[in-house]
Amino acid sequence: MEAFETERLLIRPFVKRDLEDLYSLYSQTELMQYVDGTPRSFEVTKDYLKGYFADYKRYGFGLCAAILKATGRMVGRCGLIPVQKKTGLEGELVFMLKKEYWGRGLATEFSRAMIGYAFEKLRLSRVYAKADKNNLAAIRVLEKIGMHLVRSTPKEATYEICRSRR
Repeated sequence: MEAFETERLLIRPFVKRDLEDLYSLYSQTELMQYVDGTPRSFEVTKDYLKGYFADYKRYGFGLCAAILKATGRMVGRCGLIPVQKKTGLEGELVFMLKKEYWGRGLATEFSRAMIGYAFEKLRLSRVYAKADKNNLAAIRVLEKIGMHLVRSTPKEATYEICRSRR
């Protein structure tokens, strides 16, 4: 996967030296409450990072480090989780930012750029995202970038955007 930039972010594939920064995200209860509900240990984080490397090798894309260009520091993780469907390869859009960067429009900025990357560079036909119904900020981001609600359960909402309907 190629690195790319938005106005304020550098989005690049993870490297081994990102493990500590990734762990600092995954170990925070407040950040993980909408993901799987519990913080991840250092060893579990290490395993996830290995999985991200495997996705790059197998599919050519995956989750990335979000680096604030102004400081050079990792402020979150974002990207597309490769998902093989009967109809072909799709991407699940995900993002997580450190709390001090919430409300600055970075998730929207990243997500718009990632949708463009998914359709133009990766040639995916569909990108979808799942959001915990209590994560109203994430739902606003998905709606703001033009994704449409396609499924709803009491706990989770699924949104999508397709290349043919952009």
